[in-house]
Amino acid sequence: MTAPPSRIALFGGTFDPFHNGHLRIAIEVKEAFGLPEVVLLPAHNPPHKPGRPVSDAIHRLAMTRAAVEGLPGFVVSDAEIRREGPSYTLLTVREFQAAHPGADILFVMGADSFAEIGGWYRFDELLGACDFVVLPRPGTGEKAMLPAGVAVELELPHCYSWAGAAYRLPGGKRAFCPAVPALEIASSAIREKIRSGRSIRGLVPAAVREYIADNRLYLD
Repeated sequence: MTAPPSRIALFGGTFDPFHNGHLRIAIEVKEAFGLPEVVLLPAHNPPHKPGRPVSDAIHRLAMTRAAVEGLPGFVVSDAEIRREGPSYTLLTVREFQAAHPGADILFVMGADSFAEIGGWYRFDELLGACDFVVLPRPGTGEKAMLPAGVAVELELPHCYSWAGAAYRLPGGKRAFCPAVPALEIASSAIREKIRSGRSIRGLVPAAVREYIADNRLYLD
């Protein structure tokens, strides 16, 4: 019987569609932290995007699976799609902790989202539930990425910028801010290119491009 991994990264998102920027983030995080596994989690009902229609969860799940098929160390989970109601991160973290007792959970998110975590569902419990990997976004300096009203203590400073630092969170967990390159690709721009009949080659994995074409997604 194979021993459970000691550390698991959860990388959630709408993934509408899953693109090369998402894939590059997953690869960079896996290598930076020496992780045996990165779990990709398409959201069922994203609570932070109210009023914005998203594609059927079955399509987003299938595109994510197609993107990493054959890549070792990348797993796609339907945990949030199976669960009824909004895709609350705390519930997802708790589910994986129950399924992998003893494993350290890392939750991967962008600096812009981390700055707004004070408005998330039971955020105080979430900050004490797992470690975080906070990824740079354009224009997010140290002050911009720190959650308002949350006591975050700098633990490992970097001599050039906040990227590369680590922060201690109120519950004793950490927020790691690796200095990793990011591909600036937006799912919204990909959807618009498809609607206008332009090529998305190079923006999404080939298998995702084929799935979109076969299922005639994003044409309306």
